Amino acid sequence: MKGTKIGVLFLVSIMALAGLGVSYAAWTDYDDIDVSVTTGTFDFQINAISVVDADSATITTGWDSTTGWWVTVSNTYPGWKGYINVEHKNFGSVPLKFYSFQVVSLSGAWDLKNAYTLSFYPPGDTNPNIWGTLQQFTTIQYYEGWGVPAAAITLPAGGTQTSLVSLELGDITDNYNSPVTFIFRQTAIQA
Repeated sequence: MKGTKIGVLFLVSIMALAGLGVSYAAWTDYDDIDVSVTTGTFDFQINAISVVDADSATITTGWDSTTGWWVTVSNTYPGWKGYINVEHKNFGSVPLKFYSFQVVSLSGAWDLKNAYTLSFYPPGDTNPNIWGTLQQFTTIQYYEGWGVPAAAITLPAGGTQTSLVSLELGDITDNYNSPVTFIFRQTAIQA
């Protein structure tokens, strides 16, 4: 009799578990979701550099696939000031903002590296928002650290922006006529 009770209890337990499985299966469903995700492209470049005003000195610009854009300034004199335009292009499909810049290569007389001041002007503004000597800019600089307005550093997908850059030679007595060449690099991040 005892064995029968255990057998019945075992059989009832099995049926209860089976019922649970059936009810779980009855209340469970699934769907296949087919999703397609596309990402944008990110392609920021300095598209062109052009001389605006050399003020009787010589400013030469060029591009090399190994180093990038370079600028050479020569035949200057104390108090000289010249201007170049730097055209930035967002060839990508996502908006971006300028992130950093740096003079990555600088050649010429040591005193000239510290005597030339480089200034960046936001589009449409007559006051520079970033300035320093070529030598100072060999350390990476971040646009936000200079308090540059967001509108001045944001570039929509496919957009182009031209920034005015001035080069100015301070009051120096030696080597002022010697050439100085610098290569600068700019980076951008997604806006």
